[in-house]
Amino acid sequence: MELSQALSDAVEMLYESVKTKLSISKEIFEITLKGWEIIPLFRNNEVIGAVLIKGNEIHVGYGKPCGASMRLHIKQTLKKIIEKYGYAITYVMNDNINGLNFCKRLGFIELSKDSVKILLRCDGSKYV
Repeated sequence: MELSQALSDAVEMLYESVKTKLSISKEIFEITLKGWEIIPLFRNNEVIGAVLIKGNEIHVGYGKPCGASMRLHIKQTLKKIIEKYGYAITYVMNDNINGLNFCKRLGFIELSKDSVKILLRCDGSKYV
């Protein structure tokens, strides 16, 4: 698959996964991705999601989860971020229990919580 198509598919999948939660248009969503590195996640040559990176902040989004396909990307990405910055951070929405549990399985711990989101930090993990 061509990289530009893979990136387009990844952005589309990410948008579909958050559009009802964020209530924003696809155009606004794409603008918010400016400055983020987008790494498409593949399974059988099909994009199943993406890893988003900006500095030491990381987010993983997917439409068709497959742990084995995501593990390699997450391991490589977390390792690079932690080696460069000493730790990685991410946020999850308060009502995203699956996302919170996923992050905790990766080794993230809660730092703070407000009325909307939870800030998490990872100094290392079982994947790194």
